[in-house]
Amino acid sequence: MTRGQKAAIILVAFLVAVILCLISGYSGYVRGRGEGYQSGVVAGAGSGYSLRDPTYHEIRQFLAEDRTDANKYVEGEYICSDFAADVNNNAEAQGIRCALVEIKYTGGSGHAVVAFQTVDRGLTFIEPQYDEEVSIELGRSYAELNHYKKPTFDDTVMRYLVIW
Repeated sequence: MTRGQKAAIILVAFLVAVILCLISGYSGYVRGRGEGYQSGVVAGAGSGYSLRDPTYHEIRQFLAEDRTDANKYVEGEYICSDFAADVNNNAEAQGIRCALVEIKYTGGSGHAVVAFQTVDRGLTFIEPQYDEEVSIELGRSYAELNHYKKPTFDDTVMRYLVIW
């Protein structure tokens, strides 16, 4: 056998080995991807929240049963954002989609409420400290718009952010 023939045989054997490795690796990749994807779907999406937009009646019923409004406002300890977070968490635990709403006033302070995208009345803002429906309008006093006592600071709504 000549040197050229030996080199050709070695080259063919090397190419066959490379092709077999590629085929083996690809089939392992495909099998692993399929199994991993399926188990990931079950572990992830199969065990998460399944939230839905409620009717207006359902949010009124939820708020009547939710006891967050019975909590006491304590400056620096349990404030408006705590009320909003608790109502949000309680709603989502019952499968109801609820948003946190951050309100910024021109005077530099702010406030937090919640919102529900109702299927029959659209976006509905709720003051979680009182379970009351409220309105938010840019350029208007939050207290005045909702018939609350005027605070000592400027509560003109500069912007608000609805966080789902």
